Amino acid sequence: MHTETHFVKEYGPLPEAIVELKNGRFVDVVNGRFFDPSVRVMIEGTRVRAMPGVGGEPTDIMPDYTIDLQGKTVMPGLCNTHCHVSMVAPTMFPSLKDARIGKMYGQKQIEKNMSECLIHGITNIRDACAKDLDVTNGVKDRIAKGEMTGPRILQSVAVVPSGSYLAPHYNFALRTMANIFMSEVDHRDRRSGVLEFPVDADENQVRAAVDRAIDERGAEAIKTGEQREDIITYKSNLVLMTMEQFRALVDQARKRGLQTLMHHVSVESFRRGVEAGVSSLSHIPLDAALTQEDVDAFIEAGCVIEPTISAVYALCWKVVGDLLQDHPDMDRLCEYRANEVTFADLADEFFIPEFRESLINSYKKYSKGSFKMLGILDLAKYFRAAADGISYMIGNVRKLYRGGATIALANDGGVPPCMPPMMGLELGLFDLFLNREPGEMVFGGADALRIATINSARSMGLDEQFGTIETGKVADIAIIDGDPFEDFRVIGSRVAALFMDGRMVINDCGLEVKPVKKPRMP
Repeated sequence: MHTETHFVKEYGPLPEAIVELKNGRFVDVVNGRFFDPSVRVMIEGTRVRAMPGVGGEPTDIMPDYTIDLQGKTVMPGLCNTHCHVSMVAPTMFPSLKDARIGKMYGQKQIEKNMSECLIHGITNIRDACAKDLDVTNGVKDRIAKGEMTGPRILQSVAVVPSGSYLAPHYNFALRTMANIFMSEVDHRDRRSGVLEFPVDADENQVRAAVDRAIDERGAEAIKTGEQREDIITYKSNLVLMTMEQFRALVDQARKRGLQTLMHHVSVESFRRGVEAGVSSLSHIPLDAALTQEDVDAFIEAGCVIEPTISAVYALCWKVVGDLLQDHPDMDRLCEYRANEVTFADLADEFFIPEFRESLINSYKKYSKGSFKMLGILDLAKYFRAAADGISYMIGNVRKLYRGGATIALANDGGVPPCMPPMMGLELGLFDLFLNREPGEMVFGGADALRIATINSARSMGLDEQFGTIETGKVADIAIIDGDPFEDFRVIGSRVAALFMDGRMVINDCGLEVKPVKKPRMP
C-alpha cells in the first residue's frame, strides 16, 4: 500500500521572498545531463529568478530562505498533453451496477485523479475534450480556490463538422449507450465541449466556429478529429472536413494564439493533419505504415506527435479468429499487462475503492474476448480493428521515433483504465515497444525526460514558461529519488516533494525551510 502524501498547508515564505534550493541534482533536460553540482536555484514569487553556478548567471543574490534538497534529483514538472478530466468510467463495458457506481462516485474519482497528478509530479494537463464544460470548469474553480488539489488544466474545445467524429448522428438507443456514464450536452449549448459547423460550411463559417469556441466556451486549445469509422457501430459513415475547411480552422486558431490538436487513427488523416498545419497529432495510424516521406513532412511542418500508447494497453486484446492475435507485439503487450503493470496494480494506485472491482472485472472480460456494453451492444468490430492495427501502430511509433520526430507525453485518459496521472504507464510502454530486441536501447532516461517535460510543454504551447528548470520560467519543480538518466521509471513515479508556482505543495521527505541570517547594516 502507498503511504499518505503530505500536502503543505502552510508555506512560510511570502511571495516576495527569495528562496534558495541547494544541494540538489538539477536536471538539464535539453542536454540530457545534470547541471554542475554547484548549481543552485533561486525562486522569487512564482518564477526562477536565477541559477547561480550556471555560466552567466548572477552569483550575488542573497536569499531570504534556503532549502537543502538532501542530494535528491530535481526535474521540471511534467505535462500530460492529452487526457480527459471528466471521463472516469472504470470500464468500457459496464453492467447496470457499474453504470450506477460510475454515476455515484465519478466526482470522487475526478478528485483523486487531480490529486494524484501532483503526487506524480504532473503540474500541467490538457483536457482534450469534455462533454460538459461545467464539469471541468468546476474542477478548475475548486483547484483555484484551494478546495481541492490539482494541476493547471488547459481546456480544449472540439470544432468539427456535423456528422463527423465527435459529432456523429446517433439514434436514441445508440446515444444512450454512448453516454452511459455522462449525459451528452447538446452541441448547440455553450456548456458543450463540442461545437459543430455545417458540412458545407465555407471558410468564414469555420473561422466563426473557432471564434465561438474561444469567446463563448473559453477554449484554450482547439481540438479537431477525424476518422471514417464510427466507434459504436464501426461503420465507415463519418464525415471528413474539406481541406479548405481544415486549413481555415487551423489558421484561425493560430491567429487567436491557440494550439490545435487532432484525433487521427489513419495514414490518410495523418497526412491531412500535417498538410493543414495542426500543432499536434494525437494517437497513431493503425491502418497502414507511414512512409519516410510522411515522417520527413511531419518534421518539416514542426508538428508534435502524442502517441498515447496507453490506449494500446487499454484497447488491444486477442480477439478469437483474428489473424494477428499471435503477433509478437500482441504477445509482448499481453505479457506486460499480465505480469509487469497489471490492472490490479493500476487499480490499487490510481482508483478509488468503489471503482476497483469494476476495473479488475473488465480485465477478465477483455481477456476472454467479451466486448459487450451492458451485455447488449457488441463492440467486437472496434476491438478487432484495434488488434489488427497493433503491428502498424507500433511500427509507426518506432519509425517516427527513429526519424527524430518531436514526441510528447499523453495517455488519452478517457479509455479505461487510463487516467490523467498515469504517465509512468505511458513511459513504460515506450520502453516495451521501442526497446523490443535483446540489448536494444533506443529509448532511455534522457529521452523520457524530454518527452515528459520540454516536448510536452511545446505541444501545449507552454514551452516559454514550463518544461525546463531555467531562469525566468515558472518554478514548477519535482524532487524525486533516483536517477532518471539511469532509470526512466522514476519519471512519473511518486515525488518526494513538489514545488508549483514557486511554492512547496508536497513535502514527503522532510525538507526544511530555513530563514537566512543576514548581516546587520552598520
